[in-house]
Amino acid sequence: MAISWCDGGDTDEECAVESSIDISDLPDLPRRGQAFWTEPFMGICVVGVLSTILIALTYGATAGAEATPVTGLGQIALTLIWAEAGVAVLSTLYLLFGNAGVVQRSEKTCYPIPSEVESLIKQQRTLDGLKNIPAGQDHPMHDSYCVRCCLWRPRNAGKVHHCNVCQRCVTGFDHHCGVFGRCIVRANMPCFLANIGMMFAGMVTAMMALMSSGAVVQEQGM
Repeated sequence: MAISWCDGGDTDEECAVESSIDISDLPDLPRRGQAFWTEPFMGICVVGVLSTILIALTYGATAGAEATPVTGLGQIALTLIWAEAGVAVLSTLYLLFGNAGVVQRSEKTCYPIPSEVESLIKQQRTLDGLKNIPAGQDHPMHDSYCVRCCLWRPRNAGKVHHCNVCQRCVTGFDHHCGVFGRCIVRANMPCFLANIGMMFAGMVTAMMALMSSGAVVQEQGM
């Protein structure tokens, strides 16, 4: 028998509730949409190509010519451009593999199983066509039961949304990014913004390196 969790009053208390359905016996999670696997290549290409171009511009402007000494400003630009590229790569990796905001199946999220869902599972019938089930006042910590993920969505966790591409319920949902192929949520929003910020920062750094190189050439020509 599976032991479930329940909420007592306004506090999150455990209680022993028996269910004949174990978590492992629940229907499989929905299959990811095709875009979940194909869209990330766009993000990888964008970050990779932009990083390569900006690094090449910065390096070429500061250290490309042997006769041109690397100025202090140029050295700073080289350090910055590599740091910015590193932040962009790490942010991209977290966006792709961080699994941020996904509501995981557990005893606390899966139980108690709504009676209509439990009945269909025992009869080995599909849950297709069944609407999400509101929690009601008996479960103050839950918002609604997702019949696709077979779990309770947490209350007070920002916007909770089931993404049709990722096929998972996520908390703190903002939007699904078609470039990186992942849901942008409260937990990975800093990485998403960091990627955008590093793009502009890299452009400024490359421009700074070009200006530094131009200034050195003018001094040598005088």
